[in-house]
Amino acid sequence: MIALSKNLNVFTENFTDLFVRTGLTKHKFAELIGIDHCLIADYLNGTIPLLRNVIKICDYFNCSVDFIVGLTTDFSYTNLQKGYKKDCFFNEYQKLLKDNNTTHYFLAKNKIVTATKLSLWKQGRLPQFEVMVAIAYELGGSIDKMLGRI
Repeated sequence: MIALSKNLNVFTENFTDLFVRTGLTKHKFAELIGIDHCLIADYLNGTIPLLRNVIKICDYFNCSVDFIVGLTTDFSYTNLQKGYKKDCFFNEYQKLLKDNNTTHYFLAKNKIVTATKLSLWKQGRLPQFEVMVAIAYELGGSIDKMLGRI
């Protein structure tokens, strides 16, 4: 994967800043967003979160996924919706490939994605969070747009 540690470190830094400002304990914050409290400590220490937990975190703070991973300095979008729509990813991914005049197999060859995952994505499955971050950085896309949040 491309420069993932740097890109995902931005998530850890931004999440830590937002979390500290809440003044909440890890237990209370985890309870409010509906995840295990141990995961909050993991994420603050740099563990790569599950995509659904990133969405819960962003929904709590009313911020975009693009902001929390450093794709934009804008905290949110005026048309930002909570949650996500699984059926948006594949079409947006195809559009990004076309706009960048590249293919899924080229990205797989360069170890940005896995060649075998394309069929799962066509069926409505979503890539792992770190793969979605890599796609967004590589193709200049919006994670929030790929998730139907904007």
